[in-house]
Parts: sequence; structure tokens; C-alpha cells
Amino acid sequence: MEEKTKNFLFSSVGDNTNFDSIWNGSNMNYDIYVIYYGDNETNYNRYKSKVKFIEKRQGSKFQNFKYFYEKYIDIINNYDRFFILDDDIIINVNDINSMFDISRKYNLDICGPSFSFDSKLTYTFTRHKRKVLLTYTNFVEVGVPLFNRIALDKLMEKLTYELIGWGIDFLYIYCNGLEKKTSYAIIHKIICKNPRDKEKKNPVRELNNIKNCDQRGKIWDTFAKKNGMKDFKRLEYQNIYLTDAI
Repeated sequence: MEEKTKNFLFSSVGDNTNFDSIWNGSNMNYDIYVIYYGDNETNYNRYKSKVKFIEKRQGSKFQNFKYFYEKYIDIINNYDRFFILDDDIIINVNDINSMFDISRKYNLDICGPSFSFDSKLTYTFTRHKRKVLLTYTNFVEVGVPLFNRIALDKLMEKLTYELIGWGIDFLYIYCNGLEKKTSYAIIHKIICKNPRDKEKKNPVRELNNIKNCDQRGKIWDTFAKKNGMKDFKRLEYQNIYLTDAI
């Protein structure tokens, strides 16, 4: 009998992505679920043949995940690790498998892979470190978070549909405890690539098509103020070197 995976990979996908070829393989230890926000029937049908689940819906990644979480909680209940990836992230099957394994082995609430040296970066400390397995931190970039079920549920209690990416990486740390020192990590053993806009098939960001996208910073500021959430300094706490891996 085939062993049932407990690993769930989600993305909100459009028409400017190769996720279906990059993240798919016969050795996957995870199931892929996607919401499709594009309008190309050929692409939709191609994706449908490659994933466990697909549905059409407009929205950003976490808007669409919240929709899935609320509508299909019986599916969510079958899994205990959740990798929520932007659809343009370049990461192979073996590395995705390892992300789930490392998350579980080190009992991490939230983690993400490191970024390659040629990636588009928001924070430089998310860039790959050689000879390091992982770095405990208080920040995991919103394009690549992997949650355990408890951490995910805490985020879902607070997450609202108004938020469009901006600030959600602060929110999931707030929801799970700012004081924790060994619960969040960047996995430097694993490297992904976040392509620069000029490298994409279509350099125009599909995110710009989402309603109120141009107001997403202000929307987060209003949400954070309402919930008493102040900006916090992004910190690194401890490196676990590959030679020290358990």
C-alpha cells in the first residue's frame, strides 16, 4: 500500500510560471494543491494534469489559501506540514522533500529555504550561507514559508482577506510568538531562486491585477495598528552548521 504523505504544498498560480514542471516528480513526498487565477484554458488543463487539486479563483496567494483553508478544512486536516510558495520560486523536488524533512526533524514552527546569490531579495540575511544547515531567526520571507499545523492555525485565526502579501510575514511571527529563539529558521542547506523581474517570461507582475494591490502597504499599516502590531527588527540567533547536524 502506498504511504500517505502528510506534506501539503500550495500555490496561487497564473500564466507566468513553470511550477508544474519544476515542482513535480515521481519521488515527491508531498501533494500539490493550487488555485488558478489566470485566464488561459490551455494552461489550466496542463496544470490540472500535474496537481492533486486545482480550482479557479481570483486573488493573491494568501487570500486564496485562506479561501481553501476555510472551504476545504477536511483536506487540511489530512496534513501536518504546509509549504506555501509563490508560483515563480525555482526549487526542485528533492529540495522540497528535504524542506519538509528538516522542518519536522528540527521541530520548526515556520521555516523557509535560503535564496540563491542571483535571486531577487528583500532582506540580505535570507541569502544562502555556505556550510550552514540552518539559521534560527525571527523572520521567514512571505514567498516561501513552511508551517507546521499549529503555526498555520494560529495565522489563520488572524489573517483576513484584505491583506495582500504585504505584512503577512510579520503577522505569522506575531501570531506564533516574537520571543521564540529556536522555532523559526532559514534552511541554508536548501537553496531556491526568486527570479528577478527581467528574467521572467512576462516581466509585468501579475500581482498588479489584484484589486487594491497598489494599496497593500497602507492596508497592512491599518491592520497592524488596529491589532497593536509594531514593526520589529529582523534578527538571526544561531547558526547550526552542517558538521553539527543531528
